[in-house]
Amino acid sequence: MIRPRSIFASIMALLMVFLVSCSSGTAAKVPTTYTAAQVQQIQRYVPPLTELRLRMDKLETLIQKKDWINIRTYIHGPLGDLRGAMKDVSENLLPKSQEQAAALTKSLFADLVNIDIAAKAVDYPKVVSGYQKAVKDFDAFLQLIPQG
Repeated sequence: MIRPRSIFASIMALLMVFLVSCSSGTAAKVPTTYTAAQVQQIQRYVPPLTELRLRMDKLETLIQKKDWINIRTYIHGPLGDLRGAMKDVSENLLPKSQEQAAALTKSLFADLVNIDIAAKAVDYPKVVSGYQKAVKDFDAFLQLIPQG
């Protein structure tokens, strides 16, 4: 005959195994501030981003001159590193800022595509509008970067 005590012990052991396997242990904490190492890591990307922001000013000059071919070339050439630089910074930001950075990056590149399309169609008002939106998105992205 099976003893009730051994059945009870077996059930308790299975229950404990089940509860332990379902527990999450310590909950992963979402950081709310940057460490000094994180800030230092992010600050490495500031000079290239600053240079790319200055290149946006050069794009404005090309737009004012209505230099349609060079506008398109400039977007694909000197501004071609922009996506990679923004992605590198975004990956090192806090989770909340990462979401904003991703949205701003997506919006900025949509603006650049619109500038490219408008320049191909020789549509000055759309090029100017797209440029203004792109600069606004880029500046908002730069505001997400923690100061050193």
